[in-house]
Amino acid sequence: MADTTTVKVQTTTRDLLLKVGAARRQSADQVILAALAAMGRDERRQLAAAEARAIKDDPVDLAEIRAIQEDKAALHAG
Repeated sequence: MADTTTVKVQTTTRDLLLKVGAARRQSADQVILAALAAMGRDERRQLAAAEARAIKDDPVDLAEIRAIQEDKAALHAG
């Protein structure tokens, strides 16, 4: 048997967790893991967006991006 523990949540949270789990035919554990994975992906997207904004304003980075794009275009042109 897998190790388990109890997590205290409000009853409304428990009910929502059970409702989502039933709709997806997943256990509460699976729903929680899926939600945590989605949160991780969202955080990585936000970080990537912040980095993209920073690059957009850096002329050195822009020049490197353009050079890479030109190299790719030349390779595809053959």
